[in-house]
Amino acid sequence: MSAPVRVRPAEPRDLAAVAELARGLAAHVDEPDPGIDPAELAQLGFGAEPWFECIVAEDDSGVIGFALVCKRYEAHARQRRLWIGDLFVAPSARARGVGRALMRALDERAKRMGCAGLSWELWKSNVTGRRFYESLGAHMSDVDVMYMDRDETRRP
Repeated sequence: MSAPVRVRPAEPRDLAAVAELARGLAAHVDEPDPGIDPAELAQLGFGAEPWFECIVAEDDSGVIGFALVCKRYEAHARQRRLWIGDLFVAPSARARGVGRALMRALDERAKRMGCAGLSWELWKSNVTGRRFYESLGAHMSDVDVMYMDRDETRRP
């Protein structure tokens, strides 16, 4: 029988595990190692102007999953949302309800904040992720995600 899973706000002591899981997420989606380290996560998540909130899932073995969220406001829809930047569960901990527990905690957080819901991006090639999110009732939007990297040679 698996050890029970607990979800809680991340603390600075968790950031080495979160950095390792972030590297696992990058590998899962065939992205290069982001080079993230616990000190950078501490500055960005626990500094004077935090860029994100982080929750972790743990069992008796330690941190086995995490999610990072940011506040998002859409004036055209008059909606507050929590935007999930990252959500990842260690491969050894999958199929135990860890991802579902993380999503439930994020949904509860969004409800307490008066948000309309959660939103996130999903790689088109992430078929496993798509099935997981659809099993929770999520659906794809009609919006394509666009981005513009900051490049000194091309400026708007």
